[in-house]
Amino acid sequence: MLCYNLGVSIFYYVFTLKPTPFIIVYSKIARIHTLIMSCGPVICSYLYCRFHYPPLNTTAFLFVAISIILFHLSVNTISEYRDCLKGVDDGNINGPQYRLVAWPSIKPIYILRLGLTSFSLAVFSGFIAVFTASILLLIPGLIGASIALFYSEWPIGYKYKAMGEVGVFLAYGPLLVCSCVFALTNQFCWRDILMSIPFGLLTMCVVLANNIRDLDFDRGKTRTLPSVIGLRMSYTLLFSAVHLSFAIVLFLICIDAITGMSSLSLLSYPIIFASIKTLNSPKFVDVFGAIQAVFCALLALGLL
Repeated sequence: MLCYNLGVSIFYYVFTLKPTPFIIVYSKIARIHTLIMSCGPVICSYLYCRFHYPPLNTTAFLFVAISIILFHLSVNTISEYRDCLKGVDDGNINGPQYRLVAWPSIKPIYILRLGLTSFSLAVFSGFIAVFTASILLLIPGLIGASIALFYSEWPIGYKYKAMGEVGVFLAYGPLLVCSCVFALTNQFCWRDILMSIPFGLLTMCVVLANNIRDLDFDRGKTRTLPSVIGLRMSYTLLFSAVHLSFAIVLFLICIDAITGMSSLSLLSYPIIFASIKTLNSPKFVDVFGAIQAVFCALLALGLL
C-alpha cells in the first residue's frame, strides 16, 4: 500500500502537471524551506552530545534524524490537505503559493497520500533506530508520531482546537532533543530536557506568530490560540517565550551545561526588534523564523 500510494501520486504529478514540475509543486506545498526548523535542533543535539557523552551511536541518530525530517514533511502535507478540505484556506490567504488552493489542477487526495507515505517512511526509519539503539527509544518515538499524525488528522486534529502551539513545542523541543540524545547515548537527564526548551519555544513562536498574523482571516473558520486568548495575551506569550529561550541559554552556560562559546547564539536576539516593524505584515512570521534559524546556526557554531 505504501509503494502504491507513492507510485500513484508521483505518476499523477509527473504526467498531469504541466508545465510545473512535480518536485516544485511538492516542495511548495510541503514547505521544504521550513525543514531548517527541525534540522537545526537535530544538529545542535548531536554537537551537544559530542560535548557531553562520547562515544556516540551515530547509526541510531542518523535514522532518528531521517525520521524527524520525514515527520516534519508529513505534518506540513497532511495539514495542507486538511486545511483545503475544511475550507480554512482560500485565494486570499497569506503565502498562497504554499497552499493547495493555489494549484487547482491538483487532486487533494494525492497530497494526502504523499503525506501518509512520508509518515509511513518516518515510522519505518524510527523502528530501525529503535533496533539499533534501545527499545526505550520507542516511547518518545510513539509520542512524537502521535503528535505528528493527529496535528491536523482525524479524529483529533488538535491544530484546529487551539492546541497547535503546544504540540509544536513538545515535538520540536523535549521530544526531538531527548530522542536524539537517547539515540546517541542511550541515556538522558534533566539537563538535556532543559537544553531542549529553547528549541521548542522558538519553533512554537513561529506557529504562534503565523496564527497572530492570520487571526482575522481564521476567525469563524477554525480555532487558534490567538482567537481563544486574544491578541494582547498572544503577543505577551510570543515575546515572553523568546526572552525565556535566551534566559535558559544563559543559565545553561552558567552551569557549564554548554560551552561559553554557545553565547554566540545570543547574537540572534536583536532580530526580535525587527518584529516591531513588521506587525500586521506578512513578514511578521519570517522574523520569528529567522530568530529560530539564526539561533540554531550560532548555537551549533558555539558547540563545535
